[in-house]
Amino acid sequence: MKSNKEILDLIGELIIKNAFDNQYRFIKNNVSDLSLTEEYSNLFKNMLPIQKLEIEKYTSEILKGFLFDILTVFEENEEFKVIFEENGKIVNLVEISDMLKAEPIIENGWIERFSKYVTKDK
Repeated sequence: MKSNKEILDLIGELIIKNAFDNQYRFIKNNVSDLSLTEEYSNLFKNMLPIQKLEIEKYTSEILKGFLFDILTVFEENEEFKVIFEENGKIVNLVEISDMLKAEPIIENGWIERFSKYVTKDK
């Protein structure tokens, strides 16, 4: 059986790579490419580099907040479970984490460790 840290790292990496990064990559495109998207042409047309950085940060904050809120559902409603099962053994992730909802966003959390887009410097 994997250790609690290995289990949390495994789900964290999956969530960040398959959900956070998968959505965040859209805003990381070049402004010239984004302005070709018909629905957003006015938003990105004539956007300054500083504005692009700000919208990237804003998007990151929205995605972080969403992950926090989703994981809060499992922490505050015990009838819903996030479990890991291996070799017939079941582990409730809420029980092995001090605060599952904060795992993505804490210092050295999932986003800092597993995202290919977000670094500690941003």
